[in-house]
Amino acid sequence: MLWCRTATTKTSVWTIEGAGLVTVVVGTMLAMAWGLSGDAADPSTPRPDQVAGFMRAKLIHSQDVLEGLAIEDFDLIDKGAQQLSLASDDASWQVLQTEDYARQSAEFRRSCDSLRKAAKAHNLDGAALAWMEVTMKCIQCHKYVRDERSSSR
Repeated sequence: MLWCRTATTKTSVWTIEGAGLVTVVVGTMLAMAWGLSGDAADPSTPRPDQVAGFMRAKLIHSQDVLEGLAIEDFDLIDKGAQQLSLASDDASWQVLQTEDYARQSAEFRRSCDSLRKAAKAHNLDGAALAWMEVTMKCIQCHKYVRDERSSSR
């Protein structure tokens, strides 16, 4: 992959650099794959392979937050939370078109905002608690999507 790992000078913790580049590269590859597939039945609905790539990119941002919490790097926490919040506005995020899904996405963004505020205040305990809330929003939404898809079959 296109990310490199470098050891920090103060600790033995490895940091991930270039996650934004990975997101751009993955997004570009997915866009190219979509364009070459010839499948334009409903361009507003993300295909499963697009969603999987998008979810992997979200995991990179989540890893940034968790790493930031572990090493008290508030800038890394803020960056990861901001990227997660921005991702929730992306078309690939919109896998369902329901009021409940829109509400859950808005709640997710609010949780990311709380995480960013705690990071900016250098409040590690507050950031850890906000991260738990963000994680719970993820789990609740994924459960909701699975339930909605299984009930529509």
